[in-house]
Amino acid sequence: MSAKHRYPEVNGHVEISHGKNGIFIGGDPIGLRSLAKLLNFLADVDQETIPYMPDGGRDHTHLSPGGQLSKNSVKTEICRLDAKGTGEFPRSYKPAQQGSVPNASTRR
Repeated sequence: MSAKHRYPEVNGHVEISHGKNGIFIGGDPIGLRSLAKLLNFLADVDQETIPYMPDGGRDHTHLSPGGQLSKNSVKTEICRLDAKGTGEFPRSYKPAQQGSVPNASTRR
């Protein structure tokens, strides 16, 4: 891997904002697919091969209103939880309760 890796661009229209029921993430098909591509890139990158990232660092990127996101979006940071070298999650992380989110087959 080169000294810096390139994150996929967010194309189309994407909004990340405060909605009525929490955080709202919406977009047109192109925008949602490009956001998914960015998420997959972060999930798949081998952090151990990033020479400029220290042990304990986490690969991440920032999305800005009026840049990659709609102007009414909020500044957004997308980050790996597992740290380079240790795999540790941030101390502030609180995992979801197992079974707390119904899957599509149980929702009606």
